[in-house]
Amino acid sequence: MAKVLIVGVGNRMRADDAVGPLAIDRLKESMDLPQDWLLLDAGEVPENALGLVDKEKPDRVLLIDACDWGGQPGEVRFFTSEEIEQLPIRTISTHGVPLSFWVKMTLVDHPDLKIELLGIQAQSLEFNSPLTHEVTGALESIEESVRKHLQP
Repeated sequence: MAKVLIVGVGNRMRADDAVGPLAIDRLKESMDLPQDWLLLDAGEVPENALGLVDKEKPDRVLLIDACDWGGQPGEVRFFTSEEIEQLPIRTISTHGVPLSFWVKMTLVDHPDLKIELLGIQAQSLEFNSPLTHEVTGALESIEESVRKHLQP
């Protein structure tokens, strides 16, 4: 089986932006995750995952983050690394270092690494607010979405 690094990105204090870290929390609570899945809550700093990529040498990285691509709130979409790199800088991420830049940085040292994004369309990024109802619904099915996508 391929080793997979799953990275949650987001700010727990900004409504729907919390979905990436909360997804990691949910996956950590699961009792039967594959042993070759590594989980990391990178917070607002996706580059926190670079050291783990270097150390663990996964075959695949799946980023989980709240995004805005113009979809319906709570909509879930998978993006390839090529799609992430081609999106305008502010289309996809709410963080200081856009995920498109993170992908480019990571592929410099790991050109064969498969990087994907599980994006959840955000509705609100308001500080000190809970997840919206729509994004909560996506979070409730996150483990199923990840398992289905990562099946060999």
